[in-house]
Amino acid sequence: MKKVFLLFCAVCLFASCKTIDSVSNNEINCKYTLLGAQTTDFSLSSVSMDVAMVITNMSGRNAVKMNKFEGKLYINGAEAGDVAFTSDVVNPGRSVVFKDSINLPFSKIGKNIAGLVTMNSIAVKYRIAGTIYFDTADGEKSYPISVEQETKD
Repeated sequence: MKKVFLLFCAVCLFASCKTIDSVSNNEINCKYTLLGAQTTDFSLSSVSMDVAMVITNMSGRNAVKMNKFEGKLYINGAEAGDVAFTSDVVNPGRSVVFKDSINLPFSKIGKNIAGLVTMNSIAVKYRIAGTIYFDTADGEKSYPISVEQETKD
């Protein structure tokens, strides 16, 4: 009976270690950096831009799979348009640049802001906010993020 009890305790200890290990393996440890938005084209009624964000996997041993990002681009605090990044794997200690091309009508962002955007003015502050979805062993997990472009001094 004593041997059965010791065997049961050993199995429970092993199972708890495996559970703790699997929880730590599912942890998403990433850093998000908004590179900014670059004007690619403009017309009398709209401006086209490429928006870029970097995801850096801070984990030393586990790759993470970003399924998607759905959010909004804000220019000087005002909502400008929708941003969506597609899936990719970010390996441990590595970074991946995610890009989206968007078209913003002047009627939505205003002619003053549109003029600053087309000139790539430093007076324009970009921010993206939304939900990022990661694939984990426990299924898809979502995390809200908000990232501002770092200012150049």
